[in-house]
Amino acid sequence: MIEMNEKNKFPASEAELVELFRALFEPKIRPTDLLLGIGDDAAVFEPGVDPETKFVITADMLVEDVHFIKGLHSHYDIGWRTAQANLSDIAAMGALPRWGVVTLAVPSGVTRDEIMEFALGLKDAMDEFGAYIIGGDLTKSTDKISVSMTVIGETTGEVLKRSGAELGDVIAVTGTLGDSGLGLELLRNPDYKLDAGIRDVLINRHKRPHARVHHGQLFANNDGIHAMMDISDGLGIDLGRICAASVVGARIFEHDLPISKEVSTVSEALGRDPLEFVMSGEDFELLVTGTRASVEYLLKYMADEGIEPAVTIIGEIIDEPFGINLARVDGSVVNPKDMGWDHFRKSDK
Repeated sequence: MIEMNEKNKFPASEAELVELFRALFEPKIRPTDLLLGIGDDAAVFEPGVDPETKFVITADMLVEDVHFIKGLHSHYDIGWRTAQANLSDIAAMGALPRWGVVTLAVPSGVTRDEIMEFALGLKDAMDEFGAYIIGGDLTKSTDKISVSMTVIGETTGEVLKRSGAELGDVIAVTGTLGDSGLGLELLRNPDYKLDAGIRDVLINRHKRPHARVHHGQLFANNDGIHAMMDISDGLGIDLGRICAASVVGARIFEHDLPISKEVSTVSEALGRDPLEFVMSGEDFELLVTGTRASVEYLLKYMADEGIEPAVTIIGEIIDEPFGINLARVDGSVVNPKDMGWDHFRKSDK
């Protein structure tokens, strides 16, 4: 065990942190296909023995004050959410996450304990799915934390893309929508006078999302499911991406959207439209299209097997010329693509 620098607890060197990471991330029982992990110039693993194995690779970057706010999000939260954002992309392809590499840049003043707290958040998120951190890089930044992660998954089954939606498909989502967006709103506004229990539930759903890896594999193994992606930038924007890739339109219905009782209750108390939060992003739920028979079969199967969260049908795929629309309960129709998170849209800044 490396001794602590009791004077300031700052990392003495990159080598010190690498050794700490190696001790944290080294598997107790090394997978047979992991030949070399943390500590060399690169990690080495063998491809699956099944000739049908396909690799799925994704990457996400999180930047302080854009994706997380120091002081509102703990270092553990940052690590957990970094991993879950990547794991959710793997889930959206119907694959199983296996390996991760992480690049972390931290400014002066971030302590060794805080860096290790971040690493523990990463590890716990990966452990949930039997995946491993096998490498990465560490560097110093000028004033903010920045983290980039790449996760590699694999599958021997069908890889579901955004471009597979077909006319007549129903549109469905896992879980409930808006919890994360409202949880962030409550983090930023601690003075809202709300029930403490409800506040804690929503904040926890923001801080501790769970990638729907098992759901993704169930969808990918059903021939009637045609397209899938995860909801990271908001239902409207991400549905728009499926439609653009598939050259189709979509119609969804507000009364069918799965909105938790917590979001409904707090939105009403704040005098806010719950759709503001439903469309805000970072739910990390799955958005799928497929035949009604296939989706309803999976709904029943999951209910019978006690697989949570539930899946809800919210609309249908229509001809492209009809566009993408959301039928509201008051009878109005809006374009849900106008709501959601876009990193580069000026109105979001």
